[in-house]
Amino acid sequence: MRSLALLLIGCILSSCATITHGRDEVISVESSPSGAIATIRCAGNISASGTTPARLTIPRKADGCNINIEMSGRTTQNVQIERGFSAAYWLNLAPTLGLPVYLYSVGLSGSDSTAAGWLILGVAGAAGLIVDRVTGAMYDHDPHVINVTLQPQQ
Repeated sequence: MRSLALLLIGCILSSCATITHGRDEVISVESSPSGAIATIRCAGNISASGTTPARLTIPRKADGCNINIEMSGRTTQNVQIERGFSAAYWLNLAPTLGLPVYLYSVGLSGSDSTAAGWLILGVAGAAGLIVDRVTGAMYDHDPHVINVTLQPQQ
């Protein structure tokens, strides 16, 4: 029973995106030449800004993001950032499979101590899916490393 408990804890901790990488994401911005102003706007609001090389933090749930990199005497670069699903979010599905296994095992034998373990695993996976959705940790942005060359203005 102890090894089953450890397995359950391991599955829960390894699959929840909120635990593995948190609610916020760092976008690295570099420019040549360095010293440009990088500004991330998500859905029209300024989310973060800094001077390159910069590490800008935005919420993972932010959508409609783009980065403007500008420097006096140089042509401004605009980079669109796409939001997609994190692989860590999909890993919640593995422990969630414990729910159908639990229902199947209870249907066969009526009750079993192993069935309780499957139930706990399934509930933990389902909880991970919900928590990751609420916190926004289910998302990743791409690209998360941006490197641009700013050309002189003509």
